[in-house]
Amino acid sequence: MEKLKRIEDIQINPEVIGEAGMENDVLALPEALDEVFRNKDLRVKEPFAIHYVVQREKDSQDVHVSVDVSGEIETFCVRCLETMTHSVDLHLETDYMPASPEMSKNLEEERVSSETGYYRKSIRLGDYIASELVLALPLRFICDERCKGLCPGCGANLNKEECRCEKKPVDPRLHALAELKEKIRKE
Repeated sequence: MEKLKRIEDIQINPEVIGEAGMENDVLALPEALDEVFRNKDLRVKEPFAIHYVVQREKDSQDVHVSVDVSGEIETFCVRCLETMTHSVDLHLETDYMPASPEMSKNLEEERVSSETGYYRKSIRLGDYIASELVLALPLRFICDERCKGLCPGCGANLNKEECRCEKKPVDPRLHALAELKEKIRKE
């Protein structure tokens, strides 16, 4: 299995796609993904597996590509700041058509949707995979939906320990809200 140091190196020459199509498995090394994510809080320890199938449309220059990407990213939960692992299991489908001469040099910029791309001499599949991989990441990484996070006062991880803040007397008008807060915290 081929190991890639750059995801952008995944390119397909449409001229060599036979009637049966083509299929390939590659591993994107952690340094290739560091280059894609460009975020020091996201660490990839093991290579990502990339499997793609390419089919030429009958009696056409159009090409259909199906891609599966899987791997794991180590990062931090935004609520409790504990180390966590985020699994990536991404399935992509796209069609490529020949580019018209007036299109810009960077054909990935010409995409109107993730379903249709363009090519000239080669299909730059790696650029598409890299952009879709970044877009598929969550805006915030949370270890568990029930994560209680850190106490803003004392900094205690409320998933592991009780708050060490000094209890202040509750305004009698807010007593019902304080009870509700405690009930939610215990759940």
